Amino acid sequence: CASSRRNNGIREDPRRFLVHLTMSSTRTFESSIVDAPCAKVWGKVRTMDFSWWKLVKKTAVTTGASTSEVGSCHKIDYNDGSSWTVRLCEMSDIDHFLTYEVVTSTEALPVTSAVHTIRLRRITATSQTFVEWTTDFSNDATTAVVEDSRFKKLEAFKDLAAACTA
Repeated sequence: CASSRRNNGIREDPRRFLVHLTMSSTRTFESSIVDAPCAKVWGKVRTMDFSWWKLVKKTAVTTGASTSEVGSCHKIDYNDGSSWTVRLCEMSDIDHFLTYEVVTSTEALPVTSAVHTIRLRRITATSQTFVEWTTDFSNDATTAVVEDSRFKKLEAFKDLAAACTA
């Protein structure tokens, strides 16, 4: 074959010109400062009842002995009628963070998976709290999903700040 002779007898792979796409997860990160001591903010966040967030109607522990038990599942009912069941993956009272993953949803979620981490850090100079919320989405997250997550986090920060200063 002519192409074999041009390459010293080595056949070229016809797929060599294909673009290889690597799928990867998407991470969103938002942060805010709450004008309250870390202990007060952590007291609101660690219960995982999201009572401070206006988007949430109610929550209930569905499996596990307590709200802070790693592995416990929590049903979150939102005001729009949708519900999520989330599983607490880890929690630290020392480092003030919790991580949970969405297990099921009444509405079809636009992503295969979402893992959320809410972390608090003391601002010692002012007795305020730095709050960060990170979400790792599966590789099927669209720009619309990422932007929606971003705006909901920003709304949640405002609601958390209001709940901590009330």
